[in-house]
Amino acid sequence: MKMKAGLIALLIVISSFIVLKHNSVCGQTENEKSHATKEPIATEEVNTLDTLTGVVQLITELRKEIESEEKKYHEAQIQEDRTEIKEEIDKLNERLESLKTNFEEIATGLDLETFYQKPQKRFDWKEEIQTLVGPIVNDLKNMTARPRLIENLRTQTAYYEKQISLVKNALKNIHAIAAQVKDEALKEQLIDLENTWNSKGRQISSQLTIAKYQLADKLSERKTLLESGKNIVRVFFKSRGRNFILSVFAFLFVFFLLRYVHSHIYKGSFIHKTVANSFYIRLAEVLYYVFTFVGATGALLIVLYLCGDWVLLGIAFIFILGLIWTAKQTLPRFYEQGTLLLNLGTVKENERVLYNGLPWKVVSLQLNTQLVNPELKGGRIRIPIRDLKDMRSRPYHPDEPWFPCKENDWVVLADGTFGKVVTQTPEVVQLIVGGGSHKTYLTTEFLKQTPLNLSRSFSVRITYGIDYRHQAIAITEVPSKLKEAVNAGLINEGYRNDLLNLNVEFKEAADSSLDYLVSAEFSGRIAGDYYKLSRIMQKVALETCNKYGWEIPFTTYTVHTVPSNDLAPRLNPRSA
Repeated sequence: MKMKAGLIALLIVISSFIVLKHNSVCGQTENEKSHATKEPIATEEVNTLDTLTGVVQLITELRKEIESEEKKYHEAQIQEDRTEIKEEIDKLNERLESLKTNFEEIATGLDLETFYQKPQKRFDWKEEIQTLVGPIVNDLKNMTARPRLIENLRTQTAYYEKQISLVKNALKNIHAIAAQVKDEALKEQLIDLENTWNSKGRQISSQLTIAKYQLADKLSERKTLLESGKNIVRVFFKSRGRNFILSVFAFLFVFFLLRYVHSHIYKGSFIHKTVANSFYIRLAEVLYYVFTFVGATGALLIVLYLCGDWVLLGIAFIFILGLIWTAKQTLPRFYEQGTLLLNLGTVKENERVLYNGLPWKVVSLQLNTQLVNPELKGGRIRIPIRDLKDMRSRPYHPDEPWFPCKENDWVVLADGTFGKVVTQTPEVVQLIVGGGSHKTYLTTEFLKQTPLNLSRSFSVRITYGIDYRHQAIAITEVPSKLKEAVNAGLINEGYRNDLLNLNVEFKEAADSSLDYLVSAEFSGRIAGDYYKLSRIMQKVALETCNKYGWEIPFTTYTVHTVPSNDLAPRLNPRSA
């Protein structure tokens, strides 16, 4: 069933690529969109019909002026005059073409420069980089086209307004001079000059009207922030956004499909179960990881290629090249991780390693390595393989302990704490101490306390002393009688089956007593009575001393006195 599921998923991927190729699932990019027309917008400031009428009148006047200049050109006899007239005709023709273009733009509502603009085929960069970067640059230019156009129209409007102001000043000066002139020839020249500047003023006024109209048209397209956001989202999912989502989906789908194949088919194969630790099996797994990433990346690129989205495809290639360039710096780290995955590194499977101060068994070396400590509750953790690079593992003996105690064991710590272990995890160890209260240690701090485990077996030792007056029997009678009494006392207290060994030995001749070491070994079953057993042994030793009349000495102090004859000179040094 797992094999069939994997094959079905693979068929779905192949079918998806076929659908992408033959259907319009992909978003429409800017290069594929047709230039939509828009109706001219009549605003309060500028009326479209009036603007068009004014442009037509200017075109008519310019044509008449060109005809007049051409007539002068043919009548002129001097070459210099013909050259000047020719230059004037060229200027008038340029204005005429500009007015025709303005008329067409206003009537159609299109930016003809953008409409007739052809995509650039070559850049200054190399051919490969041009192919990748060119569409990105064009898209960035298109994204900023509207604000740049608005700023340009504002600049033109300010320029034409300044020009009109200068034309008015020029006409004012001409009128002032003409009012004082009496010579008919000069007056006629001033009138011609006035007509010329009036014509210039009308042309500039027309250009100003056109610029204001286009500026108002562009400004009228402004929308609220919410509407702009909605439009951006709509355009995004209509064009490149859809292609981006499809490509990411293809990447994730192929990636998880191949991971599914690895975990449910490859892992369950007979070969993997029988020779799982083989070098060739591990090498195949490492290559499979590489193939998984390459295959998923290839699916992403194929989707973008089938959608014809060269911009996103170019960005993807640049991103991949960046990864390859970065990988050059991290190649040693990848090599170390590769050797670990191949079980050739400093950490190997089924060996013992120290991590965070605790011993762990390396169960599996994968990208997420599994470590196990069988003595801890929740003692199974996953760590990235990169965290193993500075560790060293070693083979272990089956009898090696993984932790100094188990739950329900009784321990004595270096700080004097005596209690029963109720919880031990990789993070904390919790004890029940006297009175039923709980005491918690961090696991690493617990290990620093060098716990003494009593639950396997333990011994209780006491030191007991008798007076020196019993020196004659101190070696012959006292040890045997004291041992017999302590043994009987422990049996009477119910510890017959748990008493493993009992010894009473002469320890030393102390300053004021003859001391004996009483040592008893018990099974770990009664570890909870550790301090109680010490008290019982002290009690039995006292009862034995009372029974046989052995006195227990007090601590004695020796005071040395100085004779009075020796003391007087020290008290009165002048009399000496």
